[in-house]
Amino acid sequence: MEFALLLFFVFLLDALLGDPQTRFHPVALFGCLAGKVETLCRKCFGNGIVSGVIAWSCLTVPAVLLAWGAVKFAGQWDELPAFLLAGILLYFTVALKSLTDHAERIREALERGDLPEARRALSMIVSRDTEKLSASDVARGAIESLGENLTDAVTSAFFWAFLGYLAGGLPGAAAGAVFLRAINTLDACWGYRNERYLLFGRMAARADDAVHCLPARLTLLVIAVVSPLTGGNPLQTLKTGLRDGASHPSPNSGYGMAAFAGALDLRLGGPTVYPGEVENYPYWGTGRASLTPEDIRRAEHLTRISGFLFLLFLAGMHGVWQTVCSLW
Repeated sequence: MEFALLLFFVFLLDALLGDPQTRFHPVALFGCLAGKVETLCRKCFGNGIVSGVIAWSCLTVPAVLLAWGAVKFAGQWDELPAFLLAGILLYFTVALKSLTDHAERIREALERGDLPEARRALSMIVSRDTEKLSASDVARGAIESLGENLTDAVTSAFFWAFLGYLAGGLPGAAAGAVFLRAINTLDACWGYRNERYLLFGRMAARADDAVHCLPARLTLLVIAVVSPLTGGNPLQTLKTGLRDGASHPSPNSGYGMAAFAGALDLRLGGPTVYPGEVENYPYWGTGRASLTPEDIRRAEHLTRISGFLFLLFLAGMHGVWQTVCSLW
């Protein structure tokens, strides 16, 4: 029961407050610290894989231990402070409202016919070149961002909090969520296939692939279950997600985007313009390719319900785990 209450407490905090937009956000501060640690490790250990592993470890391990220790200390005299602190730490690792709010701003700009503003709003959440995108391409970018980041920004954090709770109660839940967000942040800082980070960032990139592997596939199943609420078919969503998701260069990112394509009966993917280059992604889905603001609205709806259903799934799994343990 405690774990279910923790999940819904965090969900409520996110729904009411969203993700605080401040440079003092713990994730933003962690990203700044990553830059300083990178500079130090490159100076001391060079630019290779070992240097990247040392930098990654020096940031990830203390963050996890600090989260675990803080909640453990808060629970020495009463469970309520530990519950509240674990909930706040988990809240800082989740960004469901922020994710849908960004998509909503893009949609509203398109509905007003303000394509330049829609492009600008999209540029805040994607790395692609948005300057010459059509309205349909802007809508595609928004929907793809929702599909990809549902795992990165929402379900993976809850999943690792679940594993942490099984291992160590409230301190474990906080440590698990912080572990995920630390890895995800370091991948955003260092996980690039360019000359600067190909070796140094390899640990960050591989760790990120590993921690999202199972959550990405569980999220695909949840999207398939939710799909009838947005006019989709569960079997088609599952088929599209499994078939097309595996074609993405990333081992995990494609599953959410392909599942959204199947659930919304759209065609996503294809050639995507980045600064200085064009990435020829495969297509995901076989539906309508001309996208509208209404498609973004449906994708927002799909994102919110999928995130909530994932919480119900984890709460149910915890109940099953408790039942099994009680029978031993």
